[in-house]
Amino acid sequence: MFPFTIELIAVLLFIGCVWHAQRYAGRAFAEQWFIAAYLYAIIRETINQVALQTYGYAPQVLYLGAAPALICLLWGSVFYLAYQFARRLSPTDNGLAMLGLLFVITASFALPLEATAVQLGWWNYAHVAHGVLGGLPLSVPIIWGGAAVIFYGVFSRVSRSALPERGRLYALVTLAPVIAVAHLLWALIVGGFLG
Repeated sequence: MFPFTIELIAVLLFIGCVWHAQRYAGRAFAEQWFIAAYLYAIIRETINQVALQTYGYAPQVLYLGAAPALICLLWGSVFYLAYQFARRLSPTDNGLAMLGLLFVITASFALPLEATAVQLGWWNYAHVAHGVLGGLPLSVPIIWGGAAVIFYGVFSRVSRSALPERGRLYALVTLAPVIAVAHLLWALIVGGFLG
């Protein structure tokens, strides 16, 4: 029902997060985070839609190739929101506490988002063995949490490197396919374990 709603939410959340990142962390940080996250999401969704087909989107969704063009904006935005919350709660940006908080907060954001999407038919899952909230696989919030940890792990490693700002952006763009494949492997492992 009305898939444009999630696309509008994705665009508005993306604009708000980019504005916040530019204002408080700088333009370079915002470019690096959101360009890398969008490329990662497009690659990940393309592989999923073409090869794995674990879920499908409503036909009215705007696509870029096989990936949902505007819905892919959600990945970087949700990661950024979780990162901001985790930063406030963690004593350091680079510890296990930060990664744990990032995992839990992202999974917490993903659960209502995914449950709403499934209930309203914005997307639905092909195989639901252990579903919660009317057709949402139990593994989905865990997969989102792992995605945030993988993305942040690579992002923080590159941002602490000796590369200049533009070089960090290029490194993250280059690593976007690696992040996407790592996340898909995580999703397959978690999906295989939880059914």
